[in-house]
Amino acid sequence: MKTKRILSAVLAVIMIMTVMTACGEAKPEYAYDDEAPSLCEAYADYFNIGAAINSWDLTDETTDRFKLINKHFNTFVMENETKPDQIHPKEDTYNFDATDKFVEFGEKYGKTLRGHTLVWHSQVPNWFFEDNGEQASADLLVERMKEHITTVVSRYKGKIDTWDVCNEVLDDSYGLRLSNWLKIIKDYDGDGDRYDFIEIAFRTAHEADPDARLIINDYSLESSTDKAITMYNMVKKMLEEGVPVDGVGLQMHVGIDMDVEKARENMKILARLKEINPDFVLEVTELDMSCYGWGNNDLNIDFKSIEKEFNAKYVELFNMLMDLSEEGVLDSVVFWGFNDGNTWLNGFPVEGRTNYPFLIDADLKFKSAFWKVIDLPEKR
Repeated sequence: MKTKRILSAVLAVIMIMTVMTACGEAKPEYAYDDEAPSLCEAYADYFNIGAAINSWDLTDETTDRFKLINKHFNTFVMENETKPDQIHPKEDTYNFDATDKFVEFGEKYGKTLRGHTLVWHSQVPNWFFEDNGEQASADLLVERMKEHITTVVSRYKGKIDTWDVCNEVLDDSYGLRLSNWLKIIKDYDGDGDRYDFIEIAFRTAHEADPDARLIINDYSLESSTDKAITMYNMVKKMLEEGVPVDGVGLQMHVGIDMDVEKARENMKILARLKEINPDFVLEVTELDMSCYGWGNNDLNIDFKSIEKEFNAKYVELFNMLMDLSEEGVLDSVVFWGFNDGNTWLNGFPVEGRTNYPFLIDADLKFKSAFWKVIDLPEKR
């Protein structure tokens, strides 16, 4: 009798699952499942959905990882391999293999590609700034910067659609970051401003590929109104001088405690640049949402305990981003990764700490936040 009762219970469970599937209530578990909905297709009327990847994600098209990224994203950026220290480690040496593979993938599958980044204070080899053991002159550094930008952008002309030309040029005191680029090049043309290296970089990139979208990219623009205003004022002046800046990229490395309404207000400040250039755009370029609030240095967190809060914040954020899309302000949202197992936040800023910043977990399974976010466009 006991065996029959167990068998009956098992059959009942199977029947319930069958009915749920037939009624459309069962959802795919894994993000690479053929029957799973596509995130980028769900948001096709609002903005492109992208992800940062690495060349090894593209080596085998039969893997679940490849199927996942190809299914859910229509825009891609290399996490590290187009940065100066990777693509141009020595003055006479370029490493194009990884980026060539990236471009081949984009052409084969019709993806929009972003290049990150041409000029940055970090992950740039020291040789750029040195000359026989001494500091390079402004003329030499400008020459090297132009050569680097022209070589890289020209090689991928018409293939890489967007470039983060300059990255993180503002500091946390809302002024220009005192990078080697700034310290050496200074006010190169003598017109009284100090952003000459930025201006030269954008003009050079535009000459190399006039059709590429050129972005100035930075962090905390969504959370710091002072920084957003500083960026607005600088880019406004450059646009008035004819510098070909096509948009501002907001990295948007945010936490579960982010202020979404402040982000909206700051993005609208930057969107006023459309008054000068009607085609000016905003992009979210490096989105991830830490499960830890700002300043929280705890080593561990029980994700289940904050899952509802995490989901609600993602919903609030994506609703705001769709609002800006409808207003003609935003047309691209790129995640800085695509699953919790591969994120720079694992171990940063607290060594040994695991984070859970995405809509897909480390096992490539959908998190409940995914279903909350993918349903939003249909609810409009």
